[in-house]
Amino acid sequence: MRAELTNEELIQLYDAVSGNVNTQFELWITITFAVIIASYIAGHRLVKSLRYLIATLYTAVSALLILMLIRAVQFPQQFDVMIFGASSTSNVVTAIVVLRTAVWVLGTIATIVFIFKGHKDDGSGDA
Repeated sequence: MRAELTNEELIQLYDAVSGNVNTQFELWITITFAVIIASYIAGHRLVKSLRYLIATLYTAVSALLILMLIRAVQFPQQFDVMIFGASSTSNVVTAIVVLRTAVWVLGTIATIVFIFKGHKDDGSGDA
């Protein structure tokens, strides 16, 4: 037997899910800046295999967080929850999802490029 949720319960559940998505996005931003700063400062001292390891781990975490975002976004669409007067399938909600995902994907790509190209030159000329 499946219990039906009230609109208030659905909205509370949606708020919890969207709060989780915001937390994940903040975590991704923190990880991204940590990788950028570490790559800039220590990148010239890292052998290529360590750069590949860092890039692989960073990409895996980014992909995991993006997949969690996609799953969280699918949740309200199952119930077509009305949030702040806008349906979960409205243009505003869709724009937010698309823009956040674009920032996430493009930021991940830019960070991977930075891992290999953006390190501080130590002055030895062999960077």
